[in-house]
Amino acid sequence: MLNTDQAKIATKSQSKEQSNLNIRSVYRSLTPEERQKHKRLAELADQDREWAKAEADEGHQEAMRSGVVPRMARFVLMQERKRQGLSDEELMARSGLDAMALASMSGRDARPTIETMEAYARALGKKLLIVLADEESKGLGPTA
Repeated sequence: MLNTDQAKIATKSQSKEQSNLNIRSVYRSLTPEERQKHKRLAELADQDREWAKAEADEGHQEAMRSGVVPRMARFVLMQERKRQGLSDEELMARSGLDAMALASMSGRDARPTIETMEAYARALGKKLLIVLADEESKGLGPTA
């Protein structure tokens, strides 16, 4: 009969042997038909990605041309920043905004000041325009 220490050692050696036998994956070569199918699927995925990006860019450009309601202006500025690939540090250097002002642009319920949005826009090489229009003009809906 095994004592406790011997039982522990025996259990460890058994589990070690079992782990050496554990096969996680089995690989096989794809058939030419399977390779062609995967290649076609990858091409379709790339086309979808390009189409989605083009649609988003077109929507962004339309918003830049026609204007947006105030609550969307922050989003448009952030999309332009993303398009230009600017980091927080670059944006702060260009705009003169501090980290706290920059943080006021983020978040679901963010309400940055007009001055912050103007500085942000200037850093992106853009100009923030405020237009007083009838509530339903250009499909902008109610202003907030």
